[in-house]
Amino acid sequence: MANVLLVDDEWSIRELCTLMLQKLGHTTISAGSADECIEVLETVKPDLCLIDVVLPDRSGMELAIDINSRFSGIPIILMSGRVSTEADSVRSLVGHFGVYCTLAKPFTIEEFETVIKQALGGACS
Repeated sequence: MANVLLVDDEWSIRELCTLMLQKLGHTTISAGSADECIEVLETVKPDLCLIDVVLPDRSGMELAIDINSRFSGIPIILMSGRVSTEADSVRSLVGHFGVYCTLAKPFTIEEFETVIKQALGGACS
């Protein structure tokens, strides 16, 4: 299955997503900040990045653009509980800079599974 890089500053979200991804048969690597994410990407190329929009050192949107320019070809899902994933600033990135999908927190296991499968399949509906 896929190797997924989770980027979220909340430990509990990283743990929850890791458990759900493992249940789906995927492996995970996690990072608590944008800088830590870039460090991981220097040595590992994941099949998918799941990135929180609000991070302590820079926004997930900025991180997605940076990942796309430096490590192109990695599909990205932007998720957030604080910034609406329907906001124009977030939605405008879908289909650009490697961003395939958005995911609003809190999410159900079914929503999570669907968006992971869609992003790994190449597109979200």
